[in-house]
Amino acid sequence: MAEDRRVRKSKTAIKNAFIQLLKEKNIERITIQEISDLADVNRGTFYLNYVDKYALLEEMENEQIAEIKSFVDIRNINLSNRTGEAFIEEFSNNVIKKVITHISNNLEFYQVILNLERKSQIEEQIADIVRSNLTYLIEDKDDVFGIPINYYLSYVTGSMISMIKYWVSDDQRVSIDEFVQYIATIASNGPLSIMRRMVDQKNK
Repeated sequence: MAEDRRVRKSKTAIKNAFIQLLKEKNIERITIQEISDLADVNRGTFYLNYVDKYALLEEMENEQIAEIKSFVDIRNINLSNRTGEAFIEEFSNNVIKKVITHISNNLEFYQVILNLERKSQIEEQIADIVRSNLTYLIEDKDDVFGIPINYYLSYVTGSMISMIKYWVSDDQRVSIDEFVQYIATIASNGPLSIMRRMVDQKNK
């Protein structure tokens, strides 16, 4: 038990050190010695836990994804006798808000990981979660109202990831509730529908 605590403490120190170094330089330029020195562990301790810095990054990303998967599952929402508006409200509160709250609770990690010079695997994993939930809702259809399914999923996942990346990096970041509302409004109305309403208001 004491050994397990020491291992957890060492791994936490290594991960924290890695995040701090990623704030300062590209991952390719970070050395194991730098990570070990900042974490106050020896290189041997690092290699007891990780093959290299990329394995460390992968474990950190997988931990975050595992947590998101634990509470993001559209199958937990009862869709029977539900209006579209009621579904959007529940999905916003019980799925989107939980994801954004999780990201907020791990903000430093996401600020660094989502702004790496190379694309982080976590982006694709989050996109996979969104795709799997939407695929369940769409079932076995090849299209969504005439839009090929892959085009639809690409648009939805891409825009979601883009908004999250902007939010975590925004120095004037809005609250979680405001951000969730923004996502829900854009997702439920669509960018062109919102633009149409703006044009209609302008021409009144």
